[in-house]
Order: sequence, then C-alpha cells, then structure tokens
Amino acid sequence: MTNTLTVIGNYLFGWTVISLAVSWCLALGYPLMLRSLAESSAERASFFTLIYSLLAPLSAVFALIILSLPELAFPFISEHCHDAICSPHTLHMTTDTVEGVLAVFVVVLMLSGFVVLMARQLHRSRRHVKTLSSLSEPSSASYLVVESPHHMAWCAGFLTPQVFLSSGLVDVMDARQLRLILAHEQTHAFRRDNLRKWVLQWVTIAWPRGRKQRIRQNFSNYSEHICDLVAARCEKGVTELAQVIETLATCNGDASKPMNSLDHHRQQRIAALQRELYLQQGEGKQSYVNPAAFVACSWLIATMSAIHFGHPLLECLSR
Repeated sequence: MTNTLTVIGNYLFGWTVISLAVSWCLALGYPLMLRSLAESSAERASFFTLIYSLLAPLSAVFALIILSLPELAFPFISEHCHDAICSPHTLHMTTDTVEGVLAVFVVVLMLSGFVVLMARQLHRSRRHVKTLSSLSEPSSASYLVVESPHHMAWCAGFLTPQVFLSSGLVDVMDARQLRLILAHEQTHAFRRDNLRKWVLQWVTIAWPRGRKQRIRQNFSNYSEHICDLVAARCEKGVTELAQVIETLATCNGDASKPMNSLDHHRQQRIAALQRELYLQQGEGKQSYVNPAAFVACSWLIATMSAIHFGHPLLECLSR
C-alpha cells in the first residue's frame, strides 16, 4: 500500500512539474497562436484557443506514459546515467531523502488544494443556480424571471446552465428584442460557455499574469461574438441587435462607465458581429490550416520536450 502511494505521489509530482514548465512555454507562444487565428471565425478561434490551453496537462500525461516505457522513451531522452545504470530504465524519482519526500508531499498537497477549490466552485455554482431558481417566478418558457427593477439577462451554472431575465428587462423589451436576448443567452447555455471559461481559467492558472488575462479575455470575447451571431441570424436584424447590445451594456453594471467607453465597446462588438456574418456568408477568407497546424505542432514540440528534458529534470528535483 505504501509503495503504491509512493508511486502515485511520484507521478503526481512529475505531472505537476511538467505541466508547469509546458504552461510557461505555451504562454510565451500565445502571441504566435493569435497570429494563426487572425483569419478565423470566432467559433474556430474559441475551439482552438481552448485546445491550446489544454496542451500543458495533456502533454504532461503523454510524456509520463511514454517515460513509463523505457524502450520507447529512451531515444527521446537526453543522455544521462542513473547511478550505475546507463541503459534504458523507467522514471525513478528518489523519495528516500527528506528533501525528496518533502517535495512530493508539497506538490500532492497543492494538487489536493486545487481539486478542493475546483469542487467548491462547482458546488457554489450549483447552489447559486438553485437559489436563483427558487426566487424566480414559475414559467413554462425556456428562461426564469427574477424579480428586479434592473435590466439584466444572464446565463448561470456550469453543468446544467439556466437562463435568467429580470422582470424589469422583460417589462421594457418588446417580443422581438426578447427573442434576440434569449437567443444570445440560450446559446451560452447550449455551448456551456461558463464551463468552458472555468476550464480555461484553471488550466492557465500558472501562466504569467498578462498572458493569462489576455487569453481569458479573448476567449470571453469569442463566446460573446458567437452568441451575437446566432441571435443576429435568428432575427436577420443586425441593427436591432446593436440596439439590444447597447441597452444591455448600459444596464449590466456598466452605467457607471464613461459614455465614450460604452460607445467604443458597442462599436467593437458590432464590428465583430459584421465580420462574423461576412465570414459565415463565405465572402471572407478563413484559415482552415494555420490554427490546427499550429496547435498540432505545439503539442508535438511540448510532448517531445517534456520527454527529452523531463526525465533527468524530475530525477534531479527529487534528489
């Protein structure tokens, strides 16, 4: 039993070290990733951005699997000897020393803490949705109405998202405007955008602050552009949608912002929507090769580098 726990601890230690190293490298390469997405639609940009963010933990898993097969891994490992063994051997991280045991213990403790925090977030989200549902008016529609004089529309929940509208918003919007708003929010729910953002938040937690904020904001923008496009195509009215966007931007906690800031945000969102419609109609040029090729090359380089440098690095850190 003790031996099994030691092996698990060793591999958790290895996975964490490799994931952190690969995460930093991917963060440095994110500007190049953005260049490959320059001609892509928001849908493709969102998909490949999420895949790119997941490369670090996935590469670490593949690297550890290959490192467990010495005959397969040895051609990719930098030359080194482990004690008197200079031939292919399995990954061996020392836990006989106080330093080795402490390093493994700290990493396992950190991972356990992260798992607990993630579970708490999921639980709090589920409890939040239940509370909102209990405070909402019963409705046969695909949304729930929360009693509030403010103009609000949002999608809440990770695994089973629900759309909520405030009674103040329902009272002032006409039927067409409500359809546009619901199309936007229900697209968020259908795509489970909250869950996607939550996953991206955790897999980029080790990124430098600037790059971390950039990829999260870009991913959020892609999600909004996708939902705007669905709403616009449902009602065939870009101008009307622009008016709804302006109303929601003013009423969703942004009223305190300067008017020129709100107008700039609205103009950016309208321009993005027009671009998406242009691409969807087949009139614009989309790059179907660059993002996929870049992500595939990044994954291959990350995995091979993790195998080549990870073996001696992990053995060195555990001594």
